[in-house]
Amino acid sequence: MIATLKNRNFLFLWSGGLISMIGTWMLLAALPFYMYQVTGSALATSGLLMAYLAPGMVFGSVAGVFVDRWNRKRVLVIGNLIQAAIIPVLLLADANGWIWLIYVIAFAESTVNQFLGPAENALLPRL
Repeated sequence: MIATLKNRNFLFLWSGGLISMIGTWMLLAALPFYMYQVTGSALATSGLLMAYLAPGMVFGSVAGVFVDRWNRKRVLVIGNLIQAAIIPVLLLADANGWIWLIYVIAFAESTVNQFLGPAENALLPRL
């Protein structure tokens, strides 16, 4: 294990993926609570979870095919930059009463995640 972590490229990819995954799971845990707090509706909260899980059903099986054809490092960099750009847009949702924006951001973030997972998993063995 220590010898593997001494590989600089592996350490960077692994630690970056870990930080990204922690952020994604924190978002997945916090968004439903926030949605319920703002709306008070279990239906709105379940709709949010459906918006977050739908890209897995729609893009999950084909994302790996595209990632295999693309440069995996570029997919990881661009995907994380897209996530970093869209997550702060959530701050606009409550300020202007745009609750629908939370659904759009959840769908977009989950869609990007469908491409990041296969890219990271395919890149790790090459290191």
